[in-house]
Amino acid sequence: MKSVKLYWNDKTVNSGNILELLFGERKDTLETAKRLIERMRRSPNLAMTKREIRFFAKDLEAGKLGVKYSYHNFYVKLLRKMLDFGFIDKDVLIWDEKRRKTESVYQLKLQPIPGRGPQGGFVRQCWQLAKGWNDYLKT
Repeated sequence: MKSVKLYWNDKTVNSGNILELLFGERKDTLETAKRLIERMRRSPNLAMTKREIRFFAKDLEAGKLGVKYSYHNFYVKLLRKMLDFGFIDKDVLIWDEKRRKTESVYQLKLQPIPGRGPQGGFVRQCWQLAKGWNDYLKT
């Protein structure tokens, strides 16, 4: 795994290319992440059920979504990394009006950060990463 430091610069983070910082030069992973986020944004809750995620991963593996990405890599490399960073929450309970029941979903998560960033160092870089993520989701 390449270091995040190799890709870190204020221009990348401030320009909204937060996914490039997270996934580096892997174009297929970047494209897959963009498609996943686009799909989750379509929901009013910014979420997908586990079943929808599974079918999304199968469609990726079959190449139906414009990019071919393996089922295993989707769960291990992409979804796991986003869960570990805290950009997606798992097992969030939401009310599904169509089915009239509560469902457990994967949900995009805005990062709770202050409006003004810290002075410098590692804390500043974490703040920039979280702000870049929030800006990416809001656009």
